[in-house]
Amino acid sequence: MEIPSEISKLAFDFAADPIFVLDITGHFIEVNQAACDHTGYSREELLQMHPGDIDDPASRALIPERFAQLKSEGVATFEAVHIHRSGRHIPVEMHIRLFEREGKIYTLNICRDISERKQKELEYQTIVQTTTDGFWIASTRDARFLDANEAYCRMIGYSRDELLSMHIFDVEANESTEETAAHIRAIMESKHDLFETQHRHKQGHLVQIEASVSYSETRGGVFFVFVRDISTRKRYQEELALAASVFNASSASILITDADNRIVSVNPAFTTITGYEPDEVIGRMPSLLSSGKQSQAFYHTMWQSLKRDKHWHGELWNRRKDGQMYAEQLTVNVIVNKDGSVHRYVAIFSDITEKKQAEDLMWRQANYDTVTNLPNRRLFLDRLDQEIKKCRRSTLFLALLFIDLDRFKEINDTYGHDTGDQLLIEAARRLNSCVRSSDTVARLGGDEFTVILAELTETTKIEMVADNILEILEQPFYINEVSMQISGSIGIALYPSDASDANELITKADNAMYAAKRRGRNCCCFYSCNLRK
Repeated sequence: MEIPSEISKLAFDFAADPIFVLDITGHFIEVNQAACDHTGYSREELLQMHPGDIDDPASRALIPERFAQLKSEGVATFEAVHIHRSGRHIPVEMHIRLFEREGKIYTLNICRDISERKQKELEYQTIVQTTTDGFWIASTRDARFLDANEAYCRMIGYSRDELLSMHIFDVEANESTEETAAHIRAIMESKHDLFETQHRHKQGHLVQIEASVSYSETRGGVFFVFVRDISTRKRYQEELALAASVFNASSASILITDADNRIVSVNPAFTTITGYEPDEVIGRMPSLLSSGKQSQAFYHTMWQSLKRDKHWHGELWNRRKDGQMYAEQLTVNVIVNKDGSVHRYVAIFSDITEKKQAEDLMWRQANYDTVTNLPNRRLFLDRLDQEIKKCRRSTLFLALLFIDLDRFKEINDTYGHDTGDQLLIEAARRLNSCVRSSDTVARLGGDEFTVILAELTETTKIEMVADNILEILEQPFYINEVSMQISGSIGIALYPSDASDANELITKADNAMYAAKRRGRNCCCFYSCNLRK
């Protein structure tokens, strides 16, 4: 076929996009240089071929249907996948039209490589579908849902197909239709909003959510919305009767790295959580956030999981730009190329520092005495059990000391509970000063204390500690400028010579303590007769 003019031929030959001209039978009769580069075949080779020779099987199967559309409408636009001579698959967008030349009908096929666009779509879908937050897109013109991820569908009970036939007004429970319309206009002006509301579940109940909305003028104006189900958080806050207002959890932070684990993209929430602007982190490793709290073994396990499962989920501590550490809940997914090699790592994380602090506070309240800050009975029993297990695995032994403060009740009754608490605090400090950091001093309640002396090889150290305790407790206590005098009665039992388990050991140490009191107080008494002082 001859190109009609020199200018047209130049445009044809030097066009950046591949161009194929076909006759009515579907054979190539002319191609440009871009088509040769695109397919890897020479012009002479292509002129012996037809579209099915360069299409993948799925695209090849649609050729008859597309030719029928072309004959009916004269033009057609669709996507296909071409196979390069090397075997590489190339996603393309095809623009085809019929034209007539000298009484014959031809097909002009202009295609464009959309590999990069397809990869970005894959990244987008992976981010949206792997986030634990709900996500949806809605039109600003009529508030109609345009897309929704599985997390949001599960959140309110509707399928994606059902949502695509609905509007924001159909699920919004806090605002009237007029209020939602006004809210939409306000977000279009501000470009972003973060707020709490309620959505109606398909089954009728309300779901407390936090919504992070961004406005874009693309596609005639759309909202990109991340929503988080905060029903559980709300319920916990009510149950615990917290006086603080509900903190606004930021929307999920997203960090994307390349195959070499260098950061290629971060979203605005990343800056909010870490303090780093995008230009400060692009091209760098995520390790710039490392707090140093995780071991090399921790990261080794993480990377092994990513290599094996292409996924990792867990909690860790990282460091903000200002040096402050924060806890995060992290999900990492691997995006692979068609050949299985790594293309991108996608990390999605949220700040859970306050949750971890609350958990730590609750644990401490459950395991430590509120007056002396010593381990309470619960933590004492756990540590005693652990130390006994260690003894069973070794040739060492332990000693359990029961200590009762003599004359404490008299001081408490005379000077009041505040003074009594101050005396207990000082007594706890003195007891701690008599033992090693590996030993445990606990308060069981009232004026009763215990000491676990662990990993012992001889009894002389027990007597030395007991004597030190008696001596230091006998020294005057100065509370509110008043001098007070107490002493201690100590009962001692040994494991395994005196007892075979924790309960028996506690009973015998307690009995020994009462024996010390009967002997006149301010003394210690071993349960074992041959060691009794």
